[in-house]
Amino acid sequence: MTALAADSLVLCRLEEIEDGGAKGFTLGEGLDAEELFVVREGRRLRAYVNSCPHTGVPLELVPDRFLNADGSYIICSTHGALFRIGDGYCVAGPCAGDCLTPLEVALDAEDRVVLGRPAAGSAASLGEGGPAQ
Repeated sequence: MTALAADSLVLCRLEEIEDGGAKGFTLGEGLDAEELFVVREGRRLRAYVNSCPHTGVPLELVPDRFLNADGSYIICSTHGALFRIGDGYCVAGPCAGDCLTPLEVALDAEDRVVLGRPAAGSAASLGEGGPAQ
């Protein structure tokens, strides 16, 4: 895992995200609010900005419902686009070939889910594109 910057943010404890599930988070308030979500597979975590690359809408209509029925893909509830969990790549739907924006996320020594804000120059910070971690 990549080292996290000093301004990393604890989102929750690992057990607050169901294994094989996902959980959404809102950082900030009002017009400055930024939405993201974390997908958990055992102790492996993936985090993405909660925004469909096709229309910019949040992916879920029901809180924390980011995955399709069998939990194998991230799904956009607005138009059914499917994204791979591992890298956010869209495999089906109107934005096929596009990617979700990945974020740096890790578990700390106390099993807390920590959103990292990588050092300056990194493309994996909130709101910017970049390769999946």
